[in-house]
Amino acid sequence: MSFTSKQISFLCFLYCSLLFQQNVEAQEGYHKSVVKEGIKIDFSLSHLHSGKPINEFREGDHVLFQFKISDTITGKPLSGSFPAAWMDKTNKNKPVDCGRKIVSFIEGALLSRPELDLNVYYVLTLNDDNTINVVDPLFGFGGSQLLTQIQIPGTGYDWAIKENQTMVYVSMPKANQVALINTSEMKNEANISIPGQPKEIVLQPDEHYLWVSYDLSGKFEANSGVAVIDTEKKVLIKTIQTGSGSHNIVAGKDNDYIYVTNQNSQTISVIDVQSLEKVKDISIRDIPVSIAYSEKANALYVVNKKSSIISVIDRTTLQVIEEINGKKGIDKITFAPDGRLGFVLNPLANTISIIDSATNRIIQSADVDEQPDEVSFSDELAYVRHLGSEIIWMIPLDVIGKEGAEIPLIDFTGGQNPPALGAAKNGASGIIQAPGANAVLVSNYLDKSIYYYSEGMAAPSGHFSTYGKHPKAVQVIDKSIEETAPGVYQTTAQLRTPGDYEISLFLDVPSFMECFAVNVLPNKEKEKKRLKEILGPISIHYLSSNNHAKVGTDVPVKFELLDVKTSKQVSELKDVKIMTMNSAGRGYHSIAVKESEIKGVYKTNLKFEEEGLHYIYVECLSRGLTFNNPQFMALYAYE
Repeated sequence: MSFTSKQISFLCFLYCSLLFQQNVEAQEGYHKSVVKEGIKIDFSLSHLHSGKPINEFREGDHVLFQFKISDTITGKPLSGSFPAAWMDKTNKNKPVDCGRKIVSFIEGALLSRPELDLNVYYVLTLNDDNTINVVDPLFGFGGSQLLTQIQIPGTGYDWAIKENQTMVYVSMPKANQVALINTSEMKNEANISIPGQPKEIVLQPDEHYLWVSYDLSGKFEANSGVAVIDTEKKVLIKTIQTGSGSHNIVAGKDNDYIYVTNQNSQTISVIDVQSLEKVKDISIRDIPVSIAYSEKANALYVVNKKSSIISVIDRTTLQVIEEINGKKGIDKITFAPDGRLGFVLNPLANTISIIDSATNRIIQSADVDEQPDEVSFSDELAYVRHLGSEIIWMIPLDVIGKEGAEIPLIDFTGGQNPPALGAAKNGASGIIQAPGANAVLVSNYLDKSIYYYSEGMAAPSGHFSTYGKHPKAVQVIDKSIEETAPGVYQTTAQLRTPGDYEISLFLDVPSFMECFAVNVLPNKEKEKKRLKEILGPISIHYLSSNNHAKVGTDVPVKFELLDVKTSKQVSELKDVKIMTMNSAGRGYHSIAVKESEIKGVYKTNLKFEEEGLHYIYVECLSRGLTFNNPQFMALYAYE
């Protein structure tokens, strides 16, 4: 049989229509290299989780975006390039120039917002109730920056984040649980029960185990200790009794030991990470209220509450090798990122002292505002928060460390009220560095706000509302691209919806723009759910074998009606009708259809008097099926 041009057009239309009902062929695993302007870009997209087909990507998949950037002449990797990337759907009928699209993303046009922005970070606030706010600080939807509010079983006390930013762990003392927050979906994925009230939580360096201190409510003389959670299996694997009283935890740098303070027992317990057994209890002067690890000295520093002595424990011998006398009232010790200088707070005397771990001496001290209660760090500064003042002091890290020298103090206002005033005691930080900037975020409990302070400014340059919630602490989930090795830039994300996409890459210096095409397939279970929502209560399965017929001849039309929920045939329906319409809007408006000898299968004959494409629709009002449902059949009538 020969086909006319109209028939060929119809067959093309029919093929495209059938794609809705057929499986789309999966793409190969994605990798593409581009060379231009003296730069080579190797882009790859891969699955984060094992067990996924390497040759396809589906909505809901957690993936790794990786860009390897190198110089084509020398072959050397290009470090410090700061690439930006976006992922957005494409429209084959309305192609957009790659460069023009990237410019619109950079300018932040409202109508040009991509589906995935790979350059963003999110601010999380640990609130005084059982919620965690997730705020987008870079873009507000309709004037609101609140993206979602995560519900957890109890009030959070402390939290820890995996290095790849995919999971947040939150301790909830009153719920006796630890919540697992999936940051790709920003949802409470699971809750792990703890045999006590979980407080401090620490990830060991390789992140294989999460260590959770727990107390026994009302049983201060009873032994409590730490719970060990396997982060891959997401299960509690062991609890280890260390001693009585409250506990603090620190981890060694080599995944070898975990150190736990026992306030009532006045000891430091040493736990072997490999065997998950307590191997030693180190006795100290009196009540250990704070512990910190100095990588520079390879030693532990423990604040004794009663004597105000700081015990120094050698990590190799597990012996107290030094005692540093502090002023009465010291209660917290924290080391700067390089591990040399330790900052000791004294809320009773309103002072801060600095210990040099090279000499184990207090080398500098300064008066600060009322009741200093927290020290946090950026790359350049130490930030001292106060419980009795809204003033936050800043100490430049590059000019301290000289014995006897004055500590330079700079200040800014962290809100209208003291940032932590009114908040219940917790283990999480209220000041944290903002990604990619010399800036910090400060949570303010009574102000119900997060303040953004840029270093060098006299005051915060902005703030984010916590939407009626009292924030006890603040944290950042950094989803932006970062350099993980020389010339290797990557980030992770969850693919949201199926379709054809372009991943747009931009480099400022050296100047570079490129777009990479990627296909995301539907998730089969989600696709079924969507189809059920689209189809309504009845699914139509057309059984006619021919999709074309000669003008003026009878055409048998047969279909079965299925219940969407049960997938079973629906029989004995008396109000089934069909309607036809051609491209000019003419056709049969309502034709009664009877059930055939096969239950649930309905049939009739049609005759078309005009050449062209005809559409057939089915209605059954008694079952909620109307003619405007999307389950139509297309048939071509030819001369």
